[in-house]
Amino acid sequence: LWKRPSPELLSVGELAVHIAYGELITFFPDMSTELNIRTSSYYPYNLPNQVVLNLTSQQLFEEVKRVHEACKAKMLEMNPNLSERNTNRPDWTWEYSFIYQGFHIAYHTGQIYSVRHLLGHVTPDN
Repeated sequence: LWKRPSPELLSVGELAVHIAYGELITFFPDMSTELNIRTSSYYPYNLPNQVVLNLTSQQLFEEVKRVHEACKAKMLEMNPNLSERNTNRPDWTWEYSFIYQGFHIAYHTGQIYSVRHLLGHVTPDN
């Protein structure tokens, strides 16, 4: 989970933390979670600051899922006007925030599969 396949590539765990961090800073920056790690915000910051948490794969999955569900609940409660600026990311509208997160999560999920392959895992055929 926390092993990097190469010094220049992030681990599966680091990519999962990055995905959660992206949702947090976009939708719920004050949420309490150990995944709120600033150096996970951007590859050049993460690379020299390797993240290794005392979590199993299942525990990390559950925490990423908890972050996602909390962000979703927060947005449903807020019900923001999609054309207004995101108060957490003033350079983005709420609409762009949602669109970007879809891309962001999909992109890094693909990276997770690639890292797993590089580490010799046989991933399920979907």
